[in-house]
Amino acid sequence: MKLWQKLYVVLIIPILIILNVAIYLLFGITYKENISAEKKQAIGDFGMIIDQIYGEMQDPDINDADIKNIIQKYTNYYKQQKIELGLWEGTSKKKVYYSDKSHFKGQQKNITDNKVIKLYIDGHTRLMVFKAQKYNKNIFYFGYEKTLYNLDSMWNNIRVYYALGSLGISVIMAIFMVFVLQKCIKPVVNLNETVKKMAGGDLKTRTDIHGSDELAVLGKNINIMAETIEKNMKQIMDEAERKQWFIDNLAHEMKTPVTGICGFVEYMERAKISDEERMECLEFIGHEARRMQNMSYELLDLAVIRHSDIKKESIDMKKFTDELADWQKKRFAGKEIEADWKVETDKLYGDEQLLETLLRNIFENAFRATDESGKISTYVYTTGKQTVFEVSDNGCGMDAEELEKIKEPFYRVDKSRSRKQGGTGLGVSLCQKIVEKHEGTMEYSSEKGVGTTVTVKIPLQ
Repeated sequence: MKLWQKLYVVLIIPILIILNVAIYLLFGITYKENISAEKKQAIGDFGMIIDQIYGEMQDPDINDADIKNIIQKYTNYYKQQKIELGLWEGTSKKKVYYSDKSHFKGQQKNITDNKVIKLYIDGHTRLMVFKAQKYNKNIFYFGYEKTLYNLDSMWNNIRVYYALGSLGISVIMAIFMVFVLQKCIKPVVNLNETVKKMAGGDLKTRTDIHGSDELAVLGKNINIMAETIEKNMKQIMDEAERKQWFIDNLAHEMKTPVTGICGFVEYMERAKISDEERMECLEFIGHEARRMQNMSYELLDLAVIRHSDIKKESIDMKKFTDELADWQKKRFAGKEIEADWKVETDKLYGDEQLLETLLRNIFENAFRATDESGKISTYVYTTGKQTVFEVSDNGCGMDAEELEKIKEPFYRVDKSRSRKQGGTGLGVSLCQKIVEKHEGTMEYSSEKGVGTTVTVKIPLQ
């Protein structure tokens, strides 16, 4: 059974019972009020009739036969109004007169002064009123019976109308409740279909529920949840794709030196070569082995940085930059590259060892991209709450397409030059991770044939 059907059964039965009971009680109250009004009218009418009869009984020569005739006369007169009269004499309530159409027979125990009773006889409601009256030292009991034909007829019609009305209202209410419940449950159906689609993998589906009630709020929360899941799944898939891409490139990068090493080893084993050729082979093998060693070190550094917390502290800027300048002189000496420094701040906050690795990698990349007698400039300053390092070179530069890929692992702008100089293609990725650990930013701007500028911003706290 569906939810709306359960709610329908739970709601419609009590509603219809309460509705019908309310209508029944309303009719019952109205009926009692009508009976009460009829009783008051009967007492008033009976009092007037007794006064008339009693007035005619004042004749001193009147006898029982005359009294009977008087009662019969009034009975005949009031028959058209469905009224019957009766008369009893003495404490023994001896019958003097009542018509054959009356129903006083068997009511002797009810014949008392000011007694009003309601009876339902032969399918009709009847009111009987009894009143005692003293005459010539005797007590007479007058009886009044009125059949409420009009009231019965009216209420019989009302019962029919009540039955038809109750049936009609119940049917209308039942149909109305079906439409109302289906409309109320429609958002739940919408939510169910949305969640079902999401469970089937369609994370782009959304609920279409408007309003401010609980179901609308639930629908909005489901949409938020769906967006979050979709975003997280995209991140997971992108990460998985990046990992696979990284593994594929790593395998490719490892294949080249390993193939070269194996080839030269096999050549040395099988061929008769001179000592000079042997030294050349060993030099190549050593070069490729060192490149693999550098690659493994950088991969290890990436893993350590990714999974470790860093210790930030204030750094002595003069000592930091002096050590880097000394390193530049030794590294740049072979190509006679000029190293220019401009330091306008003494504030730096972070992990000194990682920041030194960051800048050395940037200088190394600039060194490999710059020809002999080139220039590499470093400008250090503070803006807002950040320390900024701008490293510029007048090397080969990069176009827009190369700039987009520069942060990808194993990417090289000039692959032949980079491999020849021992590059692994992991330096920029390592730099990016170090910057992210410091909650900073690293941006590249470059022009082909002009040079490249790397801007690193490190927060001061």
